[in-house]
Amino acid sequence: MSKSFNIIFWGKGKRGFYCLKKILEHGESVSTVVGHKGEKKDEYSIQYLAEKNKIKFVSPSDPNSIEFLKFLNNKKPDLFILGGYGKILSNEIIDIPSIFTINFHGGKLPQYRGSSPMNWSLINGESSFTLSIIKVDEGVDTGPIISESTFKISENDTIVHLHSIANKVFPEMLLDVIEQIKNGSYNFKEQDHKEGSYYPLRFPEDGFVLLDQLSAEQIHNKIRALTEPYPCAFSYYKNKKVKFISSELCKNPYYGEPGRIYKISRKGLLVCAKDQCLWITKALLYKTGIPLADVAKRYDKLATVNDSILNSFGNSIH
Repeated sequence: MSKSFNIIFWGKGKRGFYCLKKILEHGESVSTVVGHKGEKKDEYSIQYLAEKNKIKFVSPSDPNSIEFLKFLNNKKPDLFILGGYGKILSNEIIDIPSIFTINFHGGKLPQYRGSSPMNWSLINGESSFTLSIIKVDEGVDTGPIISESTFKISENDTIVHLHSIANKVFPEMLLDVIEQIKNGSYNFKEQDHKEGSYYPLRFPEDGFVLLDQLSAEQIHNKIRALTEPYPCAFSYYKNKKVKFISSELCKNPYYGEPGRIYKISRKGLLVCAKDQCLWITKALLYKTGIPLADVAKRYDKLATVNDSILNSFGNSIH
């Protein structure tokens, strides 16, 4: 008969939901679920899933507090599983389980340590991304790798595609890792710390696009990395904010003045970037949701540094 561990599951969002759901369906023993205070409770939340399965749910303001440390020690857990949990835990907390603490990471390690690795992989134009499960240590994403799986990124894949893969694959990887822990067959692959790179937390304003500052490929990568449900890459059209939902690289070599709209068709808007044109296949005016293609005209412009300078001089440069 398979061993039974006392698991405490820490999580957030759909990644946490699907991983928790998988191990519960597999019959694993989860005594407590730890979530974030204020996270929306719906049918895809770990709180909903915990309460449905009569598991204690807690959401501490400070997971590293002395009170919560005592609470966790009293639970006598064998394994902590971090499934999208967003707060950094102290060494005292990490070391509580009798076995160890594991964490999911949506990026290749050690190259994509830090925040938002899947978004950054798309922004950087990577041709693949890696899902990793690691043993947590005192560093940020520095622990030894227990399991990893790599997947191809196609030219028009978005962050939604990558999350879809992660939400499907991480639960299966987790079950496999739990079984390896139970039968003692797991192996640690130490990271090469000399190769380590860190990526920071992203903010909505980081999605700002000035058409004469980025290449067509860079803009396309930014759009697909930040599309909904993220705040989206954005620019300005006649002082109105425009959200870029989707784009495609232009197969034909169209060139022009950066920021200028050269075609408007059913496909979208053909707009010139720093080097050449790309198709903005869906763009919406912020708040109103009106498609940019419904209000823009051929030869209108989106925001550029060049236009900002001209406007600052009141268009008096001749």
